[in-house]
Amino acid sequence: MKPLIKISESVIKRLSKAKEPCFGKLAGTCSQNTFVVLGLHVDNETDLFNSYPGEVYCCGVFQINDDGTFDEDRVLQSVHVVDVTDSPIFISCKLGAPNEIVVRIVSNDHIEELEYLTVSEQDIYSQFVHIRLKGEIPLKCEVSLESIQEAFQKVIKTVSSGEVVFTIPKTNVFLFGGANEDSTVGIDSERKVVDMLEESNETVEGIQKKKKTQSFKLDILDINILKRVTRNTEDSATNQHAPLCILEKKAAKALDTMLCIDFLSVIYREGKVANLYEILIETTVRYLKLYESSLMSYFVTYVSDIAYIAEVSRLETFHFYPTECGHFLTLLYPTSETENSLKKQRELLHKQLLLDVVTPMFRRGNRYKFKIENPNSGPLLNPHEGVKPTDNGGTIALVKGKYEYYHYCQNKMDDNGWGCAYRSLQTLASWYKLQGYVDREVPSYKEIQKCLVDIGDKPASFIDSRQWIGSTEVNFVLNTLLGITCKILYVSSGEDMAMKGPELVNHFLNQGSPIMIGGGVLAHTILGVDYNQQTGDIRFLILDPHYTGGEDLHVIQNKGWCGWKTVDFWDKSAYYNMCLPQVPRGV
Repeated sequence: MKPLIKISESVIKRLSKAKEPCFGKLAGTCSQNTFVVLGLHVDNETDLFNSYPGEVYCCGVFQINDDGTFDEDRVLQSVHVVDVTDSPIFISCKLGAPNEIVVRIVSNDHIEELEYLTVSEQDIYSQFVHIRLKGEIPLKCEVSLESIQEAFQKVIKTVSSGEVVFTIPKTNVFLFGGANEDSTVGIDSERKVVDMLEESNETVEGIQKKKKTQSFKLDILDINILKRVTRNTEDSATNQHAPLCILEKKAAKALDTMLCIDFLSVIYREGKVANLYEILIETTVRYLKLYESSLMSYFVTYVSDIAYIAEVSRLETFHFYPTECGHFLTLLYPTSETENSLKKQRELLHKQLLLDVVTPMFRRGNRYKFKIENPNSGPLLNPHEGVKPTDNGGTIALVKGKYEYYHYCQNKMDDNGWGCAYRSLQTLASWYKLQGYVDREVPSYKEIQKCLVDIGDKPASFIDSRQWIGSTEVNFVLNTLLGITCKILYVSSGEDMAMKGPELVNHFLNQGSPIMIGGGVLAHTILGVDYNQQTGDIRFLILDPHYTGGEDLHVIQNKGWCGWKTVDFWDKSAYYNMCLPQVPRGV
């Protein structure tokens, strides 16, 4: 029976947008004669599979060339690395021809063309639960290549031997290893993985989709890893003896650290709980291998083919979910490395994943924010997603990426009547932070005022005052504190805003940052436009900083605090200045 092949829309888009011929591997899952291809990466010295979530494996290869042909011998040789199926997938693609993607399977050294389905992320992840595995494992060894490798092998052996237990936080559910005891406590092992979601209070995460401003939900289940402190008395494999110590006197550096495990796994919702323990063990081992390889890549240098270990810094785990990828990717960065020092690595990663090299996707600021990291008391993210659509029938161009909604009276501060431009500035600053362009936090009112005083734009008495600022001051602050340049558009009256459609469409298509606009005594944030070139009609997607209520998305969207406005929204008797922040190019 031929397998059913489903390929993510994101994979198809990346294949069709490739700039040069290449050969690489496909990443996906396989279950019940169904392949789901989630990702891909070009072959180079770095193997990315340890960065993919657990249960995502190499399921085939792909080739892109100028004429759509393929090297059969190379394909047959390359698919031997696939160990999750006897029928690996092979995708061939003609460069620059999105409609000429051909899918084949390789069976018994024979390559056969096969039909496939292109599926959305929503369709894919409706079948899966993401598990986020967290815990701590100590690592102690000498700082040498051999000692570090031996230490990791020992930790992996300990984890694989069944000496760890998994538990769902705030529940009585435990998963054990070993054949001589019940494998689960608190839940029937014959139940499905999806049933475990009911045992956890915080499982729903949001992935926002740009297309049609819709969103879908990811189910993310937190599971902790614990080390067993008692032994199974029925375990026959343990004849304990006194430890053997060898004393060697020499000068050496010691590595004494705690491996903070934080990794993801993709599990079929309908899978049995009984199978979960082994999957979590494999997930833990994958993370340990990722940690070891990251440690070696950052701190091992070679002189005359001899390996030397440099000073070892702590590694931090970052989970990324680039929209262009359509799946999680986990990377480890040393705390001692700056964003600039990691630039070359990010550029190589973008090329390996067939991503553009002008938009950051793997800076620390691009990390995925889990629900526990986004408390309900904080500013709302992207409140424009889900607003009632415009009926203007023109070209719609919207803000790209994420931002936070800053408005009056947040953080118990009474800025009603004077702080609207400050709040719009904070929204703009949050966009640059969440896109990873800057490292610093969103500036406070006092930091904004002090910045304007420091550059000589305002007198010292401006600090802690309630004086207004406008688009010019917003430009000064963004440039001084964030290093961002801005373009200023002047409009003589609110009525003339109708003439700015082409320029605003161009800004959102090519820059994608939110716009601050000031006029009269009011300031607003523009998140997008709908410009009808044939009729000249225009609609503006406005985020209003004058809102004084709580973070209630229903009220904000339905009461017009975030929504589409006609040109009549602007005061015909007032002039306006728009501050259009420009976007740095590079990863």
